This record gives sequence, structure tokens and C-alpha cells, in this order.
Amino acid sequence: MAKFKIQKGLSDADMMKGFVEEETFETALLKDDAKATNKVVGKPKEQKTEDDFYQEFLTERMKTEIGKLLLAIKMDYFKDDIKDFSIQVKRNGNNIVLETAPKKVK
Repeated sequence: MAKFKIQKGLSDADMMKGFVEEETFETALLKDDAKATNKVVGKPKEQKTEDDFYQEFLTERMKTEIGKLLLAIKMDYFKDDIKDFSIQVKRNGNNIVLETAPKKVK
């Protein structure tokens, strides 16, 4: 029997280089199943809601800046011992204004 030296440190692709698998009944069925599942599995397109459309105008940077400013306002209210506050979004001409006010306790 001839000795065959196995090289170490090869990747799977390197080890299988030059190997051609013979077509058998089993491999033919596996190929047919793979083709059938690829056709059926396709991802459905996501339906965009009206809210998703409106949020496209806000970039991640803008969301981050608005979040930082709202956190600063929340901390200011917290320092004044106000736990809850409300935010109202208003349009003033071509400007958007966020108004904050402490919530009234009933």
C-alpha cells in the first residue's frame, strides 16, 4: 500500500480542489430539491406603512441630535423635580418646533 501524505493547515476548499463527485440517484434528488426550495423561499416584499414613509425624512444623524436635545431637556426637568413632561410638535411657517411642558398632575 502506498503512503499518502496529508498536508496540514489546508482549508476545506483547498482540500476539495480537483474533486469531482459522480452523479448518483441521491445527488440528483438533492439538486432537484435545492432548486425547488430556492424558488419557493423568496422573501416577500415588505409593505411600507404611512409612518415608514414619514420617517424616511429623518436621517440617523438627525434622530441622534433630536434624541440628545430631548434627553438634555428631560434632565433639566428632572433637576427641577419634574418627572413627566409632554412634547408637542408644531409647524411655524417653514420651521418645525418641538414644545415641551410639564404634565399637569390630576
